[in-house]
Amino acid sequence: MSGMFDLTDRVAVVTGAGQGLGESFARSLAEAGAQVFLAARNRERLLAAAAKIAAETGAQIYTCPLDITDEQSVMDACRFVLETAGRLEILVNNAAVGRGNQPLENESLEEWQAVLNTNLTGTFLMMKHAGRIMIEQKYGKIINLASMTGLVAMRNPSIGAYDVSKAGVECLTRLMAGEWAKYNINVNSICPGYYMTDLNKAYVEQNPEFYVDSLRQIPLGRWGEPKDIGDIAVFLASAASDYMTGANLVTDGGYTIW
Repeated sequence: MSGMFDLTDRVAVVTGAGQGLGESFARSLAEAGAQVFLAARNRERLLAAAAKIAAETGAQIYTCPLDITDEQSVMDACRFVLETAGRLEILVNNAAVGRGNQPLENESLEEWQAVLNTNLTGTFLMMKHAGRIMIEQKYGKIINLASMTGLVAMRNPSIGAYDVSKAGVECLTRLMAGEWAKYNINVNSICPGYYMTDLNKAYVEQNPEFYVDSLRQIPLGRWGEPKDIGDIAVFLASAASDYMTGANLVTDGGYTIW
């Protein structure tokens, strides 16, 4: 069975990989044998994450500056991967801006557009240009990050554009899974619930009532750890998921079943 999850010599790109779930995805892919390109806007975080993952896994890790809202930046990043590794076989579309916490009626047009431009349009741009490479190769694995907030209406906090953007990512995943199946490209999404990243740790320390309330709504009674979700990307990037496309894997501890 271990051979089914082996990613030796596969070339992977993880966006938003300087911290949080992106770093976890990158580490898990590297542990499975992939050559991993960490892509994000913050160069210092990228270099720190790359050094840490390389030391822990012994894998070959590259860094690539990327702004997913800028099409030229996306094109440059894809070109860099091709020039460096010769191919691009796995894409984890993780980069996103976070949630707001105000009612929709108070959200400005600029705030609305900024969230959609990053979370949905940025995902589209990465799929567009990485997809062209994969179409040429007749092979690819694309993993998009949706969210449980795109599946159910959240009572607290108010999120607005974030929910809509993630619902759009899940829909885009299904659409392109159908379009690109003929090219041997699998397109799936992961739909996370609450995970205890460093940013979320800081948030719950400042908002303990929210944390306690959230636990009441999760059947498994805890928030996920980054490692819990990193290995799901390995499954979706591996031969074990070759007959899966257009799926949305919900990893929320059961939050959305109630």
